[in-house]
Amino acid sequence: MSFSFDDINALRYYGRFIKAGGGIGEVRKALGWSTWYAAKWWSELKHELGIDANKNIFGRALYMALRARGVIDDEGKIVKRVERPERPTNPYSNEFVELHDAFDALGAVEVALGRVDREKLRVLYSSMLAQGWYDIMRETFLDLMKIEQYPKIVEPHCKEGQMAYAVLRRHEPDRYFAYDPEPDDVEAAAALLGIAPNVCTDKVCVYQTSTMCDESSAEVAEAFAGQFDAALVFHTLYWMADPIKELACLKRVLKPGAALLVGQQVVESTPGLLAIVVSFGAKHVFKWRDVETTLEAAGYKREKRYTRYSPYYIAIWRAA
Repeated sequence: MSFSFDDINALRYYGRFIKAGGGIGEVRKALGWSTWYAAKWWSELKHELGIDANKNIFGRALYMALRARGVIDDEGKIVKRVERPERPTNPYSNEFVELHDAFDALGAVEVALGRVDREKLRVLYSSMLAQGWYDIMRETFLDLMKIEQYPKIVEPHCKEGQMAYAVLRRHEPDRYFAYDPEPDDVEAAAALLGIAPNVCTDKVCVYQTSTMCDESSAEVAEAFAGQFDAALVFHTLYWMADPIKELACLKRVLKPGAALLVGQQVVESTPGLLAIVVSFGAKHVFKWRDVETTLEAAGYKREKRYTRYSPYYIAIWRAA
């Protein structure tokens, strides 16, 4: 069994997650299913859609991820056979595979053509956010980031509030400000946290806005100007319509030198999972180097990179 530099860093920094998944062998089985499903879905798209297979974000995620692994060539032809893996027995690792099973049942081509009801995709996404393996992934990230050392935290694109909930059940920050452009997600996050949406008088608030640049958020941005010690950007970048602009605007509410705590799935990570998540409405697909280019362009400086892609991109950046 060979290990890459990123594999070694994953073992070093993400040991809790790997142990919960049954150890490196079980986790590798689960990751193998993610690659196997990605190859299966790409084959289905190529068969049905031909040269248009990568014309939407779902197909583009599959193409980029499989191309990075040498599974397909530049024209999208499969050049390396992906063997069907052994099923993991660990409940967390198997739950990860079951997410892929559930997505597969929707039909890759149907998803690519936009024929799957959006509510079905939303339910599957909500299910993923609540699953045990995802919760341990969140918790391990918060351990690594030492989240308790930050008294004031802002979280862009908080989705349904699971990350905010994970932070608040282990930490009592002076203020936690989360925002998201989707009203349904803001309502769900506020309900999970037991607060009213769009009310920012208490320590914890969830607000509807797409960016601190929006005119609608000008009053809130002014009220919070230069307050926050850290921004929590966990699998968030691909939801931003314009990541460079949004991250630059985010600096309005950050203290000089505030931490940007980044965890982001990239094409070099889990190909099937990446394709599943972007199909839920993500705007972009990133290579790990794209993540760093984006953060640099938005005016941040890298302090420490933990992993490039295994299990995903993890780093601490600072507001320059």
